[in-house]
Amino acid sequence: MDLLSALHSFVRVAATGSFSAVSRETGASQPTISRHIALLEAHYGATLFARTTRSLMMTEDGRSLLPHAYEVLEILETAETALGRRRASVSGLVRLGVTTAFGLYLTGKLGKLLEEHPDLSVELVMRDGFGDLVEEGLDLAVRVGSIAEGSLIARRLGSVRRYVVASSDYLARRGTPAHPRDLLNHPCIAYSYGGSRHDWHFECKGEENVVAASGPFRANSSEAVLQAVRSGLGIGMLPSFQVEEDIASGRLIHLFSEWTVPEMPFYAVHTGPRTLPLRTRTVLDFLIDISDVLRQG
Repeated sequence: MDLLSALHSFVRVAATGSFSAVSRETGASQPTISRHIALLEAHYGATLFARTTRSLMMTEDGRSLLPHAYEVLEILETAETALGRRRASVSGLVRLGVTTAFGLYLTGKLGKLLEEHPDLSVELVMRDGFGDLVEEGLDLAVRVGSIAEGSLIARRLGSVRRYVVASSDYLARRGTPAHPRDLLNHPCIAYSYGGSRHDWHFECKGEENVVAASGPFRANSSEAVLQAVRSGLGIGMLPSFQVEEDIASGRLIHLFSEWTVPEMPFYAVHTGPRTLPLRTRTVLDFLIDISDVLRQG
């Protein structure tokens, strides 16, 4: 068990780049974390981290060990989760951070999960933009796009398709663009995280087009963009799950359906440890099931 504890400390030091960060995260003293790493180095006869007074860098031996350490801990986690489900009910509160659009989609799916686990509670913290999981007290978060923070443990859920859409009223007034380059003659409603430039990428049969989306209105909320598109302010690019019902009803028109728009990867992330509490693991499994439905849709 000492070796397993040492492997856990090793993967968290590798993720955070700091002994003190792992100490704060786990509640173990910093000397204990140091002893865990020393135990592994003695066991394998290898130096895992190069230490200086100012930095901590993983060695080549450390990088070689890391995937194996993850595999061992994940096997252990799977066994503990399976046995835990047999002997314990799922209970307690899970705070889940999501974008507004995905949160609204998820709200319609949560009934089955909560019915299966009546002692489980889920609080959705909805915002478009990434906050700090620890500061916000989140157990899990769903993030779209690349994951930069080295301290986060990420499980890729899949990819989100995006559609370019406009209202039928707007198209009746302004005409229907036949090619992505025609968007230069239309107001485009950008879903913005604060940047000033928003490029929309298209590909069809080897032809690529990049359009700098611009117009008199943009928002950092996809729900605001959706409402603006519905009201006929312009043309928008939005997640497929957010607009599929509007497209089916004819309220919105899917433009350039023959063109491919790059999908956005999305992840479930948490700060660790890798072995999650049963309530959090249950919600994560639910997100994985939901993502399977999204990929099939």
